[in-house]
Amino acid sequence: MPQSSPTLLTPYGYSSGTCGYCSPAGKRSQRSTSSKYGMVAEQMTPEFYQMLIDRGWRRSGDYVYHPDMARTCCPQYTIRLNSTNFKGNKKHRQVTNRFNRFLETGQKPGEEESSTTMNVDGKAQAVKGKGNGKGKGKDNESSKRDLLDDLHRYEIGFIQRDEESLAHRFETKLVPAKATSETFELYKAYQMAVHKDKPEGVTTRGFDRFLCGKTLIDTPIKYTDDVERKIRNGQLPKTYGQYHLLYKLDSQLIGISVIDILPNCVSSVYFIWHPDWAWASLGKLSALYEISLARRMREKGAQGMEWVYMGYWIPDCQKMKYKSEYSPSELLDPGTNTFHSLDKTLETFLIQHPKGYFPFTEVTSSQSMLDDHKHDAKKSSSPDKDVIGSSDNREEEVEEESDEESPSTIPNPPPPGFEDVSNISNEDVESILLLMGRNKYTKSGGKLIPISNLEFRNQQAMYTEIKEFLSAVGKDNVVSTSGEISGKAVLYLG
Repeated sequence: MPQSSPTLLTPYGYSSGTCGYCSPAGKRSQRSTSSKYGMVAEQMTPEFYQMLIDRGWRRSGDYVYHPDMARTCCPQYTIRLNSTNFKGNKKHRQVTNRFNRFLETGQKPGEEESSTTMNVDGKAQAVKGKGNGKGKGKDNESSKRDLLDDLHRYEIGFIQRDEESLAHRFETKLVPAKATSETFELYKAYQMAVHKDKPEGVTTRGFDRFLCGKTLIDTPIKYTDDVERKIRNGQLPKTYGQYHLLYKLDSQLIGISVIDILPNCVSSVYFIWHPDWAWASLGKLSALYEISLARRMREKGAQGMEWVYMGYWIPDCQKMKYKSEYSPSELLDPGTNTFHSLDKTLETFLIQHPKGYFPFTEVTSSQSMLDDHKHDAKKSSSPDKDVIGSSDNREEEVEEESDEESPSTIPNPPPPGFEDVSNISNEDVESILLLMGRNKYTKSGGKLIPISNLEFRNQQAMYTEIKEFLSAVGKDNVVSTSGEISGKAVLYLG
């Protein structure tokens, strides 16, 4: 094959399943109201995945999916934050100051200052240094500093003072996304306490499949600065790929940021935190650490690194509300695949119109257009030319293709951002190169064969499946007999 490690995609198809966003914790909707197009990526380059998430896709393990933003019950908008221009708000400052105060003095909110504190193992230890009550003086002082600098003020590896003077030892470390007994135990405790999962339903296999693994191909990052020491210390990544950012207090794991590091962004996948640390707002803190990571990579010369993709934002989902509190943020218009500033006008409109697709340019162009859409939404939920279809926990749904009904054909009109299937010809399909003869065990070898050279038992069904795949991914992004191969995905049927 021309590329030793190309992106390999296997279509799963358009399907509907139950939804966890419009249901209580630990439950899913009774009906199959969550509609999406899905595919399986046996392997994928970070560059290709960057292109996909800029078109509204997300991955869960090796399952890559795109919501049908016109028909799904809870439209999921891609949201990204500019890490370079991020300032933080009063809430972010309060959360940072509260955690820093705990690291320095051992005081939790509401506790009286004392000369001793308890470490995470429950052992008493002396506090070396005076507490500051609610720390108002320090809050005023810290407000003058950059929030992300203050974030690392008492972190091992960043600290500018004697570590022995602190009540607690806090450190973060970036490691490959692998399942260990330590990370799994925290994941299990989190799923049971926060998502109300039953113990037998939380397995190492599930954790490894969806929050670990090696779907993304490790690709070297080019820095302009010397970062070898920071890479060895787990402060910066050596390659693009899948990572766990570990948060440890007195050597105990209390949080895990599951992230993808891509050429232009740090992409949040999931956040896991210890139930005993709910008071610390670790969700908000972890988002700040991810923003800091993107900024530090950029400052060290990782060209193109600028954004933090915070997953999907759902307008009327309370547990997603925190994402819009980080600014400056942008939302992807799923119909045009262009990003727009998430201002009050756009946010308010989408909250008031939580279902169906509305072109963002119309939403933001004039107030009268907002009123027109509001009137149309009340008048009818049927498709027309403008409208198709009708916290801190940092909770994300882990999508599984096993939850889906059997795949069906892409509806007409197609999901926003997809090409009309009728515009894709048989000649387009026949020009696609299919990977054949790949060794399933060594995951190597194989040859690229034009579809036109192959015979299928049910050619019409196969051609329809491939047309829908090209409609979803974009035929220019799939390897064919025409055009270059580099940077594109290879169709692979397993």
